[in-house]
Amino acid sequence: MSYRTFLDSTGKRWEVWLVTPAAAERRKVDRRAAAAARGEELQGFADRRRTPERRKSPFRRNVEVASEYSNGWLCFESEGEKRRLAPMPPGWEEAGPDRLSTLLQAAKRVVKCGP
Repeated sequence: MSYRTFLDSTGKRWEVWLVTPAAAERRKVDRRAAAAARGEELQGFADRRRTPERRKSPFRRNVEVASEYSNGWLCFESEGEKRRLAPMPPGWEEAGPDRLSTLLQAAKRVVKCGP
């Protein structure tokens, strides 16, 4: 994961990093159960469970992201403000503060939902 900090034109400090949805979506299904249903063992991993499933509700995470974010996005954050830019622009890791400020202006503000 790439991570950068920069000062915008007003001198405000921003942090920016790349977010990829793959990590969140990776566990949509229990890979062990899916492999067992197909009658195969997970490549390189032996199932060491000796007891039946004990979880009250088997793992079923339904994490989905909007299609515009499916290939990743840049997250900008500064003192209580957060913005997202998708798609991730190539070369942002080497961009100077002026270019990062331009990307920041193009990013969408994130409105916090919930508590």
